[in-house]
Amino acid sequence: MADLKLHLGCGKSVLPEYTGVDLSPQPGVSVVCDLSRKSWPFQDSSVERCVLFNLLEHLPDTIQVMEELWRVTRPGGIVHIQVPYYNSAGAFQDPTHVKFFTERTFDYFTVDGTTELSHYNYYSHARFEIVRLDFHQRPFLKRLPRRVQIFLGHHLATIQALDVVLRPVKVI
Repeated sequence: MADLKLHLGCGKSVLPEYTGVDLSPQPGVSVVCDLSRKSWPFQDSSVERCVLFNLLEHLPDTIQVMEELWRVTRPGGIVHIQVPYYNSAGAFQDPTHVKFFTERTFDYFTVDGTTELSHYNYYSHARFEIVRLDFHQRPFLKRLPRRVQIFLGHHLATIQALDVVLRPVKVI
């Protein structure tokens, strides 16, 4: 069987070679599922790759979603998340957005001692390695040091979105 790749919250635009999962039965959606509920209809460690592009900010319980992502993604698999940055216009213009994210939000799901905020990870058993965290911003800003990019993002709202790649950490 081919490795299962899920495009969660895909709407009408399912990525090629991915299984579309959405609340609404749109064309291309293979699995109709309310992702805000526990127990998604996928087996433990059955998914090679999950992508959530502009979905997580719509779901009320980030911890529950991260736990389900951890549960269904196999060891060595990838979770790719894109969300609006907490102070960007895109974060607030959509009235269906219920959560907001910074570059440190996903630190709460890392292994103890690997990030500054990992010692607060007692809210969940889900653990991830942050493989990559990038900012969607104007290209010339990417040439600046990371700390300057973050400063400008916080104070001048120069960051539009976060692009985060995670790998589940599971004891085998």
